[in-house]
Amino acid sequence: MVDRDSVARFPENDFRLRQDSSYNRASKTPEDTEGWFNNFDRNTDDRHHNFIRIEENHGRKEWVVMEHEGPGVLTRFWAPWRSQTKAETNITLRFYLDGDSEPALEGNMFDLFQGNGLIPFPLAHQSLRSAVSFFPIPYAKGCKVTMSDHPFFFQFTYRDYADDVNVKSFTMDDFHEAKATIDSTCKSLLDPRLPRQGEPISFNQTLAPGAEHSIDLPGNLHGSEAAIRKLSLKLADDDDPAVTRSVVLKINFDGKETVWCPIGDFFGSGIGLNPLEGWYRTVTDDGTMTCRWVMPYQTSAAVSLVNLGEMPVDAQLNVNVSDWQWDDRSMYFHAGWRGQYPVATRPYSDWNYITTKGRGVYVGDTLTIMNPVEKWWGEGDEKIWIDGEEFPSIFGTGTEDYYGYSWGGVSTDFYEHPFHAQPRSNVYNKLNRKTTNERNTQGYSVETRTRSLDTIPFASSLQLDMEVWSWSDCDMGYGVGAYWYGFADTTSNRKPDAAEVLNVPPLPDTDAAQTTSTFKNAVEINAEIVISKSDNIVLRPQNLKRLKLKGSWNLDNQLLFKNAQIGDVVEIRIPASSTVPAKSPAAETLTLHATKAQDYGILNFSVNGKPVGKNVDFFTAEKATSYRPIVLGTFNPVDSVYVLRVEVVGKNPKSKGALFGLDCVSIGPADGPADGLADGLADGPATPPKE
Repeated sequence: MVDRDSVARFPENDFRLRQDSSYNRASKTPEDTEGWFNNFDRNTDDRHHNFIRIEENHGRKEWVVMEHEGPGVLTRFWAPWRSQTKAETNITLRFYLDGDSEPALEGNMFDLFQGNGLIPFPLAHQSLRSAVSFFPIPYAKGCKVTMSDHPFFFQFTYRDYADDVNVKSFTMDDFHEAKATIDSTCKSLLDPRLPRQGEPISFNQTLAPGAEHSIDLPGNLHGSEAAIRKLSLKLADDDDPAVTRSVVLKINFDGKETVWCPIGDFFGSGIGLNPLEGWYRTVTDDGTMTCRWVMPYQTSAAVSLVNLGEMPVDAQLNVNVSDWQWDDRSMYFHAGWRGQYPVATRPYSDWNYITTKGRGVYVGDTLTIMNPVEKWWGEGDEKIWIDGEEFPSIFGTGTEDYYGYSWGGVSTDFYEHPFHAQPRSNVYNKLNRKTTNERNTQGYSVETRTRSLDTIPFASSLQLDMEVWSWSDCDMGYGVGAYWYGFADTTSNRKPDAAEVLNVPPLPDTDAAQTTSTFKNAVEINAEIVISKSDNIVLRPQNLKRLKLKGSWNLDNQLLFKNAQIGDVVEIRIPASSTVPAKSPAAETLTLHATKAQDYGILNFSVNGKPVGKNVDFFTAEKATSYRPIVLGTFNPVDSVYVLRVEVVGKNPKSKGALFGLDCVSIGPADGPADGLADGLADGPATPPKE
């Protein structure tokens, strides 16, 4: 894990990296766009089947979430908190190796993999609202992983070796005997700085607009080939954050240019100075950017900086080179970049990071997003095809899950880890930490991930796409730096693109972007909090301002329950107010905000099993508009939540359908006895009209 040289050589024992996850099983082919972009990637009750199977072991029910026959090794595990506010679970995770009926490792899922239990930090750690582990679990003949209850979201990434590869299976005895190695690995990961290796080759230059400056690196040191071991860059203080986009790093190895990437995307900072500390890269508070990828070459190399901006830039570059023994597994380091603005979020689409041809190993990426609205942008899944396969070996559950955290709408704080980080989100970074529970993902977000034991080898090709799946219909900005190793004839579709480098996505005008209205203490109704629904219902977020409708909606959005029919039922999880003490929850008053339209139906409501509204008719003969606020009543939360149940009981004879659209639930202080019925809700007839 901490041998940087090994990543620069093609694996001696080749493997296919695979992933078992809770991706939606309706996603089968890009030709079926509705299924391909189906985003219900979780399991919350018996109706959901985004896992392998359910079986009984020793008289207990277990959900199989990962299964592989043959030699391999688990290299990464990720699972989110079930609650946005509590890092706890009752789920037991069991690892059955080589067909054994008894697990080789078992324990509480979060106790094992949040870095404060059996697996130490940073091999396991508590990310933003997630448990993530990079601790390797090898097996000789096969591996099966089970959970003791419905698996919410999950990802298990593993190496699939050929049958003749000899792997020694994990045992607890070996785990305890390896304590010294585990401890030294953790220490190395948390102290990634390299000892000085050779005299640095450097320049300190003012780069005029359009200027390029290069340094040639020595080759054949002491009779052997050479490798870049460390590359550091510092720009003079500059108030323009776009300088990290407009200054481009170029590297040429043995006559071939393999690196062309804006420095922010290369070092993981994105647009602007966003400090971070990782195993391969460090960006310090004073703006020094350092990379520790090993970059071997045989005879010659040159490193260049290009200023594509309109202002001069003072730059200091240092490169450390030392010996390298070239062999038939040695590869060249590559870094390419793609940017695009605008990127429409409707219809849903897959956005290509990179497509390669030839043989190599994929080792990481940095994504910079510009989101013009407050709503969460990152529900899209990664889809990675290896060597022309028909279905991706790696199909994820969300962009934030790929980058090692969860609950992206609220997880806008800075975090860092040796192999992944969120250097910036909204206005927050390492120098400006988040102190509130606001849900605002507007502006730039920078996500980065690098790989060690979970590198992705490819023999003939690799294609990595990230699904564009935002809760708003808007135009976003995307930029990605991708890193991989390849042989001399390996190519990719990432080419220099100076024009797009200068097409920096503009930050939104927050004054102009103010929504029509914002309801106090509102919980926005979106697919994340829908815990169950009839199968025929399709959840469709809508921006009602873009539809030019008149009315009053929280953040101008609603969730449309498309294809709803009479008899359908939906359950929605409403978190109690954060001001309610967890041990003595206070009663609160809930008010529902919704929409009425020409094709909407008649609904019944209940909260925590208590009926609160009967035969509420959401039909209007006029153009769709907001329905008057519906005071559901005063309730005590159960386990810090309220469950809002919605049943479609009929439709107005004049209505074209039985759809419905819900905006938000605002939560206020109790204004009556708890769990009492709300009065005066029924605008429609006393009983559902006959069809």
